[in-house]
Amino acid sequence: MARCIYLQSCQVTLRILRDIRARIESWRPLNDWMCELLVEKVLSSCLAPLSVGDALRRFFEAVASGVLLKTGPGLPDPCEKESVDVLAPLTGQEREAITASAQHALRLIAFNQIYKVLCLERLPDVRPPLTDRKRPMDTSNASDEVKKDKKEGENGHSAEEENSSGVAVKMEKMEV
Repeated sequence: MARCIYLQSCQVTLRILRDIRARIESWRPLNDWMCELLVEKVLSSCLAPLSVGDALRRFFEAVASGVLLKTGPGLPDPCEKESVDVLAPLTGQEREAITASAQHALRLIAFNQIYKVLCLERLPDVRPPLTDRKRPMDTSNASDEVKKDKKEGENGHSAEEENSSGVAVKMEKMEV
C-alpha cells in the first residue's frame, strides 16, 4: 500500500477489492500487488479526489473497459528496471473472466444495486415513493357521479323525459 498512501480512498478501495477477491472466483488470480498497482493507476489518473464509491466505480470502469486484456496496455512494475508486465501471469481466460465480472459489477452499480457487489443487505430508500406525486383517486363519489351523468341528458333532464316515444328507458350500469 506504499503507492496508495497519498491517494484518498485508495486503501478503502483495496480493502473492498480484497473482499471481492475472497468471495468471487474470477477475481482470485489477482494478487495484492496487481490490485494495488491497478487501483493506484486508476485513481492517480483522476485530477480531483474521489469518494470511496466514486473510486470503486472508476476502478470497475477501467477494468470493464478491457485494460487487463492481452490487447490492453498492460501494467508495468515500477520496482523493476526493465519493462515487466505485472499482469503477465494471468491467462487470457482469467483476464476475460475478470473483465466480464467488472462489467457485471458496473451494471449493478449503475442500477443502484451496489449492495449486491459488496454482499450487503439493501438499505431502505430515503426518497419518497413516486406515487406521492399524484392525487389519490376518490372512489367513493366516482360511482355516484357516473350514475348521475347517465341519468341526466344534455339539458339536465332525465333520460325518461328526453325519450320522445314516451316509453320509459331505464339506464343501468353495465357490468363487463
